Amino acid sequence: MSQSPWLRGDKPHWVPGIPHSTTLSAKELFSSANSQTSEYAVTERTAPLDEDKNELGSKTTDRSRFQRVLKNCVRDEGINLGCSVLLVGGSYEDADILRKVGFRRMTLTNLQDLTTFEVPHMDGVELVALNADAEDMHIPDGSYDLVLAHEMLHHCSSPHKALLEMLRISRRHVIILEPNDSIFMRAFVKLRFSFPYELPAVVFHNFQAGGVRNTCVPNYIYRWGTWDLFQTTASYIPASEFRLYVRQYWDFNVDKDELALRTQTNIGSFTRLFGPRLFLACLHGFQSIANLLPWVGGQGNKFFGCIIKSDDLKPWLLRDSGRVIFNRNYGKH
Repeated sequence: MSQSPWLRGDKPHWVPGIPHSTTLSAKELFSSANSQTSEYAVTERTAPLDEDKNELGSKTTDRSRFQRVLKNCVRDEGINLGCSVLLVGGSYEDADILRKVGFRRMTLTNLQDLTTFEVPHMDGVELVALNADAEDMHIPDGSYDLVLAHEMLHHCSSPHKALLEMLRISRRHVIILEPNDSIFMRAFVKLRFSFPYELPAVVFHNFQAGGVRNTCVPNYIYRWGTWDLFQTTASYIPASEFRLYVRQYWDFNVDKDELALRTQTNIGSFTRLFGPRLFLACLHGFQSIANLLPWVGGQGNKFFGCIIKSDDLKPWLLRDSGRVIFNRNYGKH
């Protein structure tokens, strides 16, 4: 069985992990959880980042566009800023974005050992940090009003499994920001202007973390679309009505240092020819114009999706003594 060319099989390159973590875990926080965590999951969840890169979450230089799209979603969908929020696989930088939007009650989860990070003080914000596996969170059903993941799902072994966990825990809203699956992005991958695996994140974390489930193995960049989000949701909650709020757009939130890490694409040829500063200026100019054009903006690299759950059943179903039954009168005149 052949290996990917960027991996070696002689020894593991990730930090082996701490056998016991004193960080508050989801299982400790929610006493109703009774499943056990595998040894592999514990190793992943407690693997710290390098001391010189003591950042909780992926490096992102500018998240202002995501903040604006999130704020518009909150306004358009009437999301209560006083609701309880679960930020899955997030960073303190993500929590700060939610604070700027107006949220005040947040729980932050991550696979990483949160004891190595100081929980920042945010005026007027209740912030709890705990270790939890996004694909198997020990949190009861319907524990939070809003469950949000910012560019996290594509780091999971099963992005769909993590999304279903978010749907299970959410009472009303689920929000994700992920890479967009579009004609343009597929063409960019084929022309090697984008790479299907996320190598720069692992390089940035000194080849020890940042990949799939926070290991040294670069994750495949799973791209989402509206139909994919709809089918996944409809399959998991087939009895209930729901709506989708989707925004697709361009957002090249990289700097010249991150551009230098993208040696596996053809971008390096352009940066050598024009220089990184001019190349970035061209990218930002393009995205400003492209986002003004609905179809072109919809071909962008970012996918923002909000699932709005409803208490209403499908019209062919009824509630009877706490059970869901088929409506035998459905379709009859």
